[in-house]
Amino acid sequence: MRSGEAFLDIVWRQFQRNRAAYWSLWLLVPIFLLAIFAPLIASNLPFVFHDGSETIYPWLSGLLNPRENVDFAFNMALLGFVPWVVLAWVTNWFCRQRGWSGRGRLGLAVLEYTAIIIALCAAFAAAPPYGLRPLNAYQSRSFPQEQFQSEGKSYGVYPPVPFGPTEIDLDARFEPPLFRKPRDRWLEGNDGFVHLLGTDKTGRDVLVQMLYGTRISMTVGFVAVGIYLALGIVLGALAGYFGGKTDMLVSRVIEVVMLFPSLFLILTLVALIGRSVYIIMVVIGITGWPSIARLVRGEVLKQRAIEYTLAARALGSSSLRIVFRHILPNALSPVLVAAPFGIAGAIITEASLSLLGFGVEPPTPSWGTLLYQGHSNYHNWWLIVVPSVGIFLVVTLLNLVGSGLRDAMDPKLRA
Repeated sequence: MRSGEAFLDIVWRQFQRNRAAYWSLWLLVPIFLLAIFAPLIASNLPFVFHDGSETIYPWLSGLLNPRENVDFAFNMALLGFVPWVVLAWVTNWFCRQRGWSGRGRLGLAVLEYTAIIIALCAAFAAAPPYGLRPLNAYQSRSFPQEQFQSEGKSYGVYPPVPFGPTEIDLDARFEPPLFRKPRDRWLEGNDGFVHLLGTDKTGRDVLVQMLYGTRISMTVGFVAVGIYLALGIVLGALAGYFGGKTDMLVSRVIEVVMLFPSLFLILTLVALIGRSVYIIMVVIGITGWPSIARLVRGEVLKQRAIEYTLAARALGSSSLRIVFRHILPNALSPVLVAAPFGIAGAIITEASLSLLGFGVEPPTPSWGTLLYQGHSNYHNWWLIVVPSVGIFLVVTLLNLVGSGLRDAMDPKLRA
């Protein structure tokens, strides 16, 4: 241990020594960027479209009026990315001049991006007069079809993959990778482009569904884990610090909640309410916190007997201040380790439910939905291989990051 090093500095130095975990963390970054930039990569809405009489901008209108709330949050992250890069560069330079640590500058950049996304979501969540979101005047128009039928009078500039996540083409059902429609079957302006990963049972492009399905998987993983981390940390800290009746009450609640298997609870709610990604996130969140609460409770029990806790109590600090200001920051190591594993588990749960036909509601793209379409006919192998590889890759990277954090926080391995 080096003199003057903070705990997180030690953990990061240890984590970097695990090359597999370190590179896995960096490999997750482009996956997040693919989820954020999906509309820039693939969309059947042109950035600019000239229909012979006027020039319009359908892509931006579609970005602000998506079908799913999940897409709306990611679209706001896309919209705020460039302003955030500029702001982060300025604040990083400013803070470096004042001697901020790299960890502090990174934390500030994350907070800035989060604040920008929240501000954009609030600004464009509603139409005027309550918000700034414009009405989607082009929702019923098919621009590739208009362009093809105009015989050159209308034209547009499209993303590199000019297919939409819910765009149906029944004339291209269950086509293999690298399929391209023959010219005599073209009905729309984007029919001449190659389907790099094939199509599904309704002719939707598999590559586009994989890109937009990343948003669903990441949202389910992070929101569900965020819910049960918040519940587990708070309840575990209170049970560990106060003990007695509080500990007994929380422990009994933990035992009751652990009786409910999340998968069967989700299936029950789906049968009663209907398919929804929000049901999946909430149920995983409210059934996953007991394990976190137990971990935090054990750490708090250990920390409350150390001298710094007794000193804070002697100085007159309130119990809540001692718990959340002094003890909890030193008791979160098991939680940081459990988070990547929890995200991986939530992604697998969502894919499993979609594979069974109880996941997200079609036509919302999902990796598990692609598996569901391919499991009944193995001749359509790309509908099994492509999403399976995506799930395997993301889950493996998350597990490697979790293993790296576990080893980095093990005091026996520190040097």
